[in-house]
Amino acid sequence: MRALNFRRLGFVVRAAAASALVMTAACGGPAVGDLDQGEVLITVAGVAGKPEVAAIGDSQGGLSVARAFVSTSAMTVIPCRSGAGEIELDPRGYELISDPPMSERISTAVYELCGLRLSIEPVAENATDGVPDGASVYFEGQDADGADFTLQSDVGTVLLFETDDGSSFGDLPLLLGFDVSSWLAGLPLADDTANESAMQLDSQLVDAAALYVDSNGNGALDDDEQTPVAHATLAR
Repeated sequence: MRALNFRRLGFVVRAAAASALVMTAACGGPAVGDLDQGEVLITVAGVAGKPEVAAIGDSQGGLSVARAFVSTSAMTVIPCRSGAGEIELDPRGYELISDPPMSERISTAVYELCGLRLSIEPVAENATDGVPDGASVYFEGQDADGADFTLQSDVGTVLLFETDDGSSFGDLPLLLGFDVSSWLAGLPLADDTANESAMQLDSQLVDAAALYVDSNGNGALDDDEQTPVAHATLAR
């Protein structure tokens, strides 16, 4: 068993207006703009763009990832509407490989979203069985030769997802995918290069994370949903 450092992650965002409110509007009730009751569902999931490099579950010639855990101090949804406050969720640990996926249901009056911010860092209340104390990210799996490995990181990172022009993400639901294939490319390294492994994992995180439209709301990145609406950047 080898212990190294790692990170990765993924999310689905779905908005659902209450059907009773929609019917009220259609029958001469309040205008659509007045229907400020609803919710956004954010489901955490993972993706593997090149499973021959790293796959979720069984190996396809490269790494196989059996467990992925991420500790967050906050997830923040940023509305487009001027004057609408940001919606910040409390700290939580997310299992990125689970069935069904973990999710957050957020009551909100706003469906036009222009940003998503994720603060990844160790949080004591997110302690979970099998995850080392102080880990912000933890993974278990096997390398291409079938040898077990663990990957972990204790570094804090804040990722920001926005469109290039600052406009709305557009259609909902959304999928926030962290591509293990990109993130783990070239890893794991030898046991005596743990520092280099940590640096490589940190540097590859931003390129591995992107936001997509999950048009059918199934919590998976399908063939017709491969074009991101926003890429991750490091928040300043």
